[in-house]
Amino acid sequence: MNFKTINDLNSIIYKNLHKIPKDVDLVVGIPRSGMLPATIISLFLNLPLCDLDSLLNNEIYKSGSTKIKKEWIKSVSQARKILIVEDSSCSGSSLEQFYERTKDYEFKDRFVLLTVYVTKNTRSLTDLWFEIVPIPRLFEWNFMHHSSIGRVCFDMDGVLCVDPSEEENDDGELYLKFIKNAPLKLVPTFKIGYIITSRLEKYRTETEKWLRDNNIKYDELIMMPYVTKEERLKSDSHGVFKGTHYKKLKSTYLFVESNARQAYEIAKISGKAVFCTENQIVYEENFLLNHKENIKSSFLSFIKRILPKWLKKYIKSFFIKIKLN
Repeated sequence: MNFKTINDLNSIIYKNLHKIPKDVDLVVGIPRSGMLPATIISLFLNLPLCDLDSLLNNEIYKSGSTKIKKEWIKSVSQARKILIVEDSSCSGSSLEQFYERTKDYEFKDRFVLLTVYVTKNTRSLTDLWFEIVPIPRLFEWNFMHHSSIGRVCFDMDGVLCVDPSEEENDDGELYLKFIKNAPLKLVPTFKIGYIITSRLEKYRTETEKWLRDNNIKYDELIMMPYVTKEERLKSDSHGVFKGTHYKKLKSTYLFVESNARQAYEIAKISGKAVFCTENQIVYEENFLLNHKENIKSSFLSFIKRILPKWLKKYIKSFFIKIKLN
């Protein structure tokens, strides 16, 4: 699974800004997803921005007075080049729709089409692209509205709803009240695969009701079997529990987790990708290998830095003792 975060999107744009022609006067996003990279680019380059519908009506968004440069165009007709931005292309249908909509537009000869993420089959449909991302793939900014979330596992608290406060997490009346009224966070458009939560099995009825009330459809709800909160905390097995179940579910290729430590454990146990909403990091094989290497490198660096100082201090102390004796 190739999962791209908003941080990934920002980074790939920043890395490739030099590829954008210097004479671009206007940045245009193809709604909706294309508006996100278009906005990032327009802010980085301090250029005027609009969406495709506004462009076709020859309208440009207004901006705060402190950001406007003297060179900014006042109308679309003044633009030397117009950068059209789409976030991704998979089948090529969105780009074909763009070409169809703009085939009679008077300034289409000034277009430069940028698609941030492409496949090998769609890179020829665009003037510029930043990265080839093979299928299967998901993007943080719209993955909750993609039909493939039927193969995704979700944590409950911190992902689908907010985490309980320390006061609410009492395994009693306050916790029951929280479960029944927890504010919704991520809202899936399609039926999701599995919910694997550290909530205790005894709260299944209340949890299922909350999911129904919020119109969240799912295949299976997997909960921890402990009787009390104290037993669960003593086991300290949240990540192990989730990772073990995730590994068994062969059809799944992504777990969405709210806690960084648990995300690391889940990925390590399952050998599959985990997206952590806490730090927007995707934990997968390459990340885990790099993480181990970074720990090893940091440890060796620490030894190289500390050992000479320790030896010098030890030798000095040794000779002082001999001298005193």
